[in-house]
Parts: sequence; C-alpha cells; structure tokens
Amino acid sequence: MSALDYLATRRAPVTLGTIGCAFACTIASVCGCAPDAVWLMAATLALAGALALTTDYLRSRRFLHELDDLAQTLEQPWQLHSLMGEPAGADQEIVLDALRAMGRASAREVALAKQRADDHRSFVEGWVHDVKAPLASCELVAKRVAEPERSQLERELDRIDRKVASALWYARADCAGRDYAIREVALASIPRAACRDNARFLIEHGCVPQIDVAGGLTVLTDRKQAVFIVSQLVENAAKYGASHLRIFADARGDEAAGSVSLVVEDDGLGIPAAEVGRVFERGFTGTRGREHAASTGMGLFLAARLCDQLGLELEIESDEGDGCRATLTFPLDRRRLDAERDRVVRHT
Repeated sequence: MSALDYLATRRAPVTLGTIGCAFACTIASVCGCAPDAVWLMAATLALAGALALTTDYLRSRRFLHELDDLAQTLEQPWQLHSLMGEPAGADQEIVLDALRAMGRASAREVALAKQRADDHRSFVEGWVHDVKAPLASCELVAKRVAEPERSQLERELDRIDRKVASALWYARADCAGRDYAIREVALASIPRAACRDNARFLIEHGCVPQIDVAGGLTVLTDRKQAVFIVSQLVENAAKYGASHLRIFADARGDEAAGSVSLVVEDDGLGIPAAEVGRVFERGFTGTRGREHAASTGMGLFLAARLCDQLGLELEIESDEGDGCRATLTFPLDRRRLDAERDRVVRHT
C-alpha cells in the first residue's frame, strides 16, 4: 500500500483534522494571541498530525504487506492466520480473529470433503471387490456355452471388466500415490502387458499391434500404473478405427538428458485439430466420441492424471483422418546415467 493509497483511505480524518487545526488557530487569533504564537500552534498541530499518520501508515503497511504476500504465495490460504506476525493494534487483532475463524471453518470443510472422498473411494473399492466374484463366475459359465454365443458373451464380460477397472482407477485418481511402487521396469514389458490385457478387444476391432522396443531398455516407474496409461492409448486406437498399431521407443528420445519416450502410433480416424488440446479434459468425448456410444471421455483424463502423479509426460498429436500419435515420456535415473558416464570417462 502506497502513501497516496493510505491517505485516500484516511481522507475523512485528515480533512476533519485540518478543519479542527484551522478552527483552533482562528480562536487563538480572536482571543488576542500574537501571530507568531498562532503560527507556532498551527505548525505544532500539523507536525503532531503528520507524525500520527506516519506512525499509523508504517504499522498498517507492514501488516497489510505481510497479509498480501502470504495470500499470494500460500498454496492453502486458509492457513494464513497461523503465519501472520503479532498484531500491532486492536484493529489488526480483529482482522486476525476473522482470519482464524475462516481458517477453522475452512479446515473443517477440507476435513469433511476428505472424509467424503475417502468414504466414496472405500465404497467403490468394496463394490469392485464384490463385483469381481460374479464376473469370474460368469466367465467360467461362459466357457460352457456353445459358439458363437460364447465368443459374444466373453466379449461383453471383457468390456464389463474394463469398465469396472476404470471405475476403480477413477476412485483412486486423487490418492494413487499411496499405491506407488517405483522400480526399474523393462520398457518393452509395459506395451506387451497393455496389448495382452486388451487382446480380445483388439481382435474384435481388427487392430493388429506391433511392438518395437529393445529388450534391454529400462525405465523407473510404477509398472501397474504405466500399463493402465498405455492400455488407454491402445484401447482408443482400436476403438477409433485403427487397423494397425505400432508401439516403439522414440529414436529421437534424449536419453542423455534423462528421459526416454514410448510412442503409440496408429492409422485410425484421428482427432480434429480443434479438439486435440482438449482430449485430457474430464468427460470430453469430442466429435469421434459422440459417434461411439461407449465413449465416456474418462480414459485419457485418468491417463493424464496418473502421468502428473508419476512425473511422466503425455502428449497427443493427430491429423483428422490420418491417425494419432501419443508420446509417453519417462524420466530416467540421472544418478545411474551420471555414474555410467563417469565410468566411461575413467576408462577412456
């Protein structure tokens, strides 16, 4: 708060003080005081008023600047009152009391929202656990059904199983960090597992996958989460008209910079240019999605959320009618890379 802003907020007391000073000087002059005495009294009153305003301005500026800085920098502003310094007056104490009341109310709301989210997640996890048993029983029963009904029944059960799994992933989207297991994983195993999990879906849609990833290439990640992300890309490719799906490690990936990329490339319908930037939004289905009743717009949203939590990068490039290219970038272990580089330098 600048001095001019402060004076603008104190316009009324400054005006009244000036009027009072002039009135006092007038009374003193009428009562026969010498002009020098009147001017001395006026100067004394003006100096006292200026000192009072300056002192109050400095006190208020410190408090307001601290309040503004904390409000701009804190990720959780409802905790602001706990970081403020001691108040320098009754007015600042009132402000802090109001902030404390708001902080307590916000803390209660946050705790209640967290409890509701935990309850919802627990319900979904329990429901998924309960529904898995009858699904497994149905799969056993389906094996005793004659063709072609058996193949159709297995496809529908597989579709239900994928939807149930998506519900579980969505319920855990905000707390997946509790289930992380970051380890060194063979990169090739991730797309292979994703294609294996979606094998029946790929066959049903006539999509042939091709995996070109060197067996010795490894990344640091949570394998289960990474397989789910790649599964969403594989499923989308097959769903939207791809007959051929190629998954490979990008030769342009800058391993020296500490990353390697897994590319999922298809020859499907592609995405309109105006919609590419929105594919990671919650519930966004787009033009292609509206043509498919089974689209929910949640697959890529969940994939992007998991990438944020795992420290991965997911990018999608596409031209309508010319397929789609998704690039999933994994960070490498920089300590291992530096150690290997030092070893090579020492031996050379």
